[in-house]
Amino acid sequence: MTAAAINVVGLSKWFGDFLALDDIALTVPRGCSTVLCGPSGSGKSTLLRCLNGLESWEEGEVVMSGRPVGHRPRDLVALRRRVGMVFQDFNLFPHLDALSNVALPPRVNLGITRAEAEAEAEMLLAQVGLADFARKYPAQLSGGQKQRVAIARALAMQPEVLLFDEPTSALDPESIGEVLDVMISLAEAGTTMVVVTHEMGFARRVCHEVVFMCAGRVAECCPPERFFTEPETERARAFLAQVQY
Repeated sequence: MTAAAINVVGLSKWFGDFLALDDIALTVPRGCSTVLCGPSGSGKSTLLRCLNGLESWEEGEVVMSGRPVGHRPRDLVALRRRVGMVFQDFNLFPHLDALSNVALPPRVNLGITRAEAEAEAEMLLAQVGLADFARKYPAQLSGGQKQRVAIARALAMQPEVLLFDEPTSALDPESIGEVLDVMISLAEAGTTMVVVTHEMGFARRVCHEVVFMCAGRVAECCPPERFFTEPETERARAFLAQVQY
C-alpha cells in the first residue's frame, strides 16, 4: 500500500459565523496527484492553505508525512521546508532575476552555498523550459514564464509535496498550455501534488484522484475516469455541464 503524504481528519474552519470547511477528510498518497475542484466559494483554496499552515482551523488535524501540522512559528518553518507552494500571483521578487528568484530560497532555508544554489537553479530553469531566461527579471517575462519560474523556485526546496493554487487562472491560453505541460511532466515523474484548478482536461488526463468540493464539504472523491463519466451527485453533474474537459 502506498504511504500517505497528507492525511486530513475532521478539519473544520470558520471565518466569523461562516463555516468555510466542514469536517473535511482527505488522504493524498505519496507519488500521486490530486485535483481539488468545485464551484467558486466551495473551500478549495482555503483547504489548500490549511495544508501549508497559511490558514489556521478550529477543529480536526492535518498530518504531513506523519507529522502533525502545527501553528507555532517553529512548526511552520519546518513544514514549509517540506511543502512547496505555487500561487496564482507568482509572488516573485521584482528586483531579482529568474535565477536569483529560484536560488534564494534554498540558500536561506537549506544553508547551501551560492554556487550550489545557482547550479541547481540553472538545472531547474532548464527543466521548466527557461534555460535562456535565467538573467531576465520578472518585468521582462510573460505570465506563463513567471509561473514557470515560480514552479522552479518551489522545486528548489526539494519539497515532499507541491501545492498549486489555481496556477493558470491569471494566464492567457498559450501560457496556460506552457504551465500545464510542466505540471504534467511533474505528475508523470511521480511528484506528490495537490492542485486547485478549473482545468478539467488536466485533471482528467493526469490526476490520480478528483476531490469535488461544495459548500465547504467533500462531495465526491474518486478516480477521474469515474468522476467524469459517472459523477454521483447532482451538484457535480451540474458543475461538469458548465466546464470543458
